[in-house]
Amino acid sequence: MSLAIAEYADDDTSHAPALIVSDHLEVADGNWALAIKTLTAKYARYTKTNPAVVLVLGPSLYQSVQLERPNLPAEEISQALRFNLRDLVTLPPADIIADYYDAPVQLAGQDKINAIVADKKILEPVLTELHSISENIVGIVSEEQAIAQLFSEQQDPIVIAYQHDLEPALLQVYQQGKLQVNRVVRSLEQLSQLSADEIQLGGAAPLSVEVQRSADYFERQLRQRPIREVVVAVGTKHRQGITQQLDEDLGLTSRWAEYPMWAQELAAGDFSDFPVLGGVLLAQVLRASKAEVA
Repeated sequence: MSLAIAEYADDDTSHAPALIVSDHLEVADGNWALAIKTLTAKYARYTKTNPAVVLVLGPSLYQSVQLERPNLPAEEISQALRFNLRDLVTLPPADIIADYYDAPVQLAGQDKINAIVADKKILEPVLTELHSISENIVGIVSEEQAIAQLFSEQQDPIVIAYQHDLEPALLQVYQQGKLQVNRVVRSLEQLSQLSADEIQLGGAAPLSVEVQRSADYFERQLRQRPIREVVVAVGTKHRQGITQQLDEDLGLTSRWAEYPMWAQELAAGDFSDFPVLGGVLLAQVLRASKAEVA
């Protein structure tokens, strides 16, 4: 579990945040609430002012599903999702906490949404602990939404390959600063653990396959501009082997992701903190939106 604490100069989201803390803690036996309590206790001086809090869920803690938009008023869709999704996810309706965001690019004649589904039994103790820290919880978001904040200035179409620890990989396509395609690929959860010898023997070839699938869907199904570049954010020490595999298999330009300037001093360096840094940017946006509504 990662924790980031940042300060914002004002409610202008164009101003970069000031990152004060970036830390992490190994979670034992899935006890996320205890991990939150332990880690935030180290920085209790920052929680005395009821700070804005965003919770970012890793792919192993949520399910991402694309489905046709229910024929309901927008304000009723979130509540109805637990029933619309019961045949598409592994959770019973009573345990489903769900929300959605609009798919930015649609096939002709389609109107789809991206549903994010979490387990109520996991979230309840986590939220109880967070509420003991601050009453100002401004959002619960998925990793795919948080990561997207770090590529909002990317204009040309690119594929992002993100994976760390033993989490499923995210294969995402961006264009004009927006997430266009998102795929959670569970078969790549070992990618960051591959040794140099395993990579040399073709262990990273499945990544090339998934990058190509994402590009093909974007270009052929969604009929968008050709993708020329893949950006890699994988927590591995063997970067050259990964990019060499991609270059040989795909013929695309490949490069490693970069940390934003405001995060470089405290960056973990292995991209494991990308989701929480994206959460910092989302907190800035959501905090400003909440202030406007108020």
